[in-house]
Amino acid sequence: MIPRFSRALHVALTVRDMRVSAGWYERVLGFGFVKEFQVAPGTAGIPRILLLHQQSGFLLGLCDHPGRAGDAFDPLRIGLDHIAFEVADRAELTSWMAHLDELGVGHSPVRELGHSSFVSLEDPDGVQIELWLTITPHRSAAGR
Repeated sequence: MIPRFSRALHVALTVRDMRVSAGWYERVLGFGFVKEFQVAPGTAGIPRILLLHQQSGFLLGLCDHPGRAGDAFDPLRIGLDHIAFEVADRAELTSWMAHLDELGVGHSPVRELGHSSFVSLEDPDGVQIELWLTITPHRSAAGR
């Protein structure tokens, strides 16, 4: 039997400038600052800023790896493709689009998938984010 976990708790993203990214996630998506972890040169650990989305309890870590590559995010590389945040209903999705427009944050039109609708945007490093409205909840296929 596979052990259980209760929910997704956090995601950590390697970013070019953790303060710029933290400001963007606070201003655009409503995350709140929790703590900045500073690491002295030559000691173990990764400098990072921890943000919390109060309503959902989701944590976001913005990491400043000292040896990171200087290239940009690319969803076609192995690893992270995008992050999706669920919204309650169509009115909330529309409200998000108005909020993004007010801030001058570029985004897609509403994309309709039948089972879901979403709007996509990118953070300062090009990480793709979806604001997702579930119309028909996903269920595991029995007997795979």
